Amino acid sequence: MNWQKARRILAGLALLASVWLMSAALKMGWLSAALLVIGSMLLLVTTVLLLAPDTAFKLAEWIAKPFAELFFPSDEFEKPPLSYLLARRYSRERKVDAAVQEYEKILFYYPEERDAYLEVIELAQRVKDEELRERFEGMLRERDGAAIRE
Repeated sequence: MNWQKARRILAGLALLASVWLMSAALKMGWLSAALLVIGSMLLLVTTVLLLAPDTAFKLAEWIAKPFAELFFPSDEFEKPPLSYLLARRYSRERKVDAAVQEYEKILFYYPEERDAYLEVIELAQRVKDEELRERFEGMLRERDGAAIRE
């Protein structure tokens, strides 16, 4: 038997003994129960100390994780937060390829975003890129048709 199992068994026995001593103390008078209550508390502390190596790190991680996420966000997001800032900036600066790439990222993660389609179409009209405009108008019609069918 490894040490981890032995600690858990001892902790379980100490907890049972603590409960048994406390229940016996409840049946006695207040002064005669003092030793049993002290013994019960010592066994309870022993139980906690025996289980601490198994639980302390997990408990500390569970408590600290929300605070650590503030400073070191994890990459566990299903999709990035919706933001048009970069796409609109590229659009204003007439960096068409970069803007289209950013709008395509938005549409990949948020295909229901009608504004993204409309802004790309508007950008294509401003730079007179008919192929780009037709491509995104077709994608918008497909999306609207799929939404109607649902």
